[in-house]
Amino acid sequence: MAEIDPEIAHFRSHQWANSLISSEDYIPIPTDSRRIKPSTGEDGYFANTLGTASTIPHVLTLMRRDTAQPPSEPPTWLPATKLDAAAATKPTPGVNPADVIMIFDLGSPGLSGHPSTVHGGVVATLIDEAMSLAVAAHKIGATAVSTDDNPRGKIFTVQLDVRYKQRVTTPALLVVRAKVVGRVGRKFWVRAQAIQEDEEGAGGHLEWAKRKVVKADAMAFWIVTPEERL
Repeated sequence: MAEIDPEIAHFRSHQWANSLISSEDYIPIPTDSRRIKPSTGEDGYFANTLGTASTIPHVLTLMRRDTAQPPSEPPTWLPATKLDAAAATKPTPGVNPADVIMIFDLGSPGLSGHPSTVHGGVVATLIDEAMSLAVAAHKIGATAVSTDDNPRGKIFTVQLDVRYKQRVTTPALLVVRAKVVGRVGRKFWVRAQAIQEDEEGAGGHLEWAKRKVVKADAMAFWIVTPEERL
């Protein structure tokens, strides 16, 4: 727990983040990818490149205490248009309650594509990262996440579909919620959303009452690869 404490202390000062930390439904866990694996160099990108003052200086991961088993069938994929959504006979699963919530302190200018705007590829990376921990939660359970040298194992993104709705601003707080919405053996389907507080409402609302805006919506197909295949 000691390695998580500085991150908790950092995010306690932010009203929205503090409300997520204080939820009885979630527990903080180590963010595995922030720890580079010396023997292989694994996670060097997230631990080092994205671990600076100008990129993402602070990250906190929260895992749901009671993670429900997902349906044992592939879910409906994200609809391409509003018309597709309206015509769908089976709704696309949502992300609430999320299996994993990741809170990112976005720095600047290391993440910027356009001015004060996070590069879209970085947004996809953060969504993918939260999804990996959601898969791990179902694959090995919450208690194993912080014990092994590589607790997530050999899990890989096969397909990632990100719908960008609004720009992700920086410097700012970003919350990514991820949930496994279907599982068939070693195959996992994961839904996630990247959320920020409404910029326009910042001047006229109390901090806790700021509107939360979905900046990106995503769906992915993941697979767990047997160790003997690698």
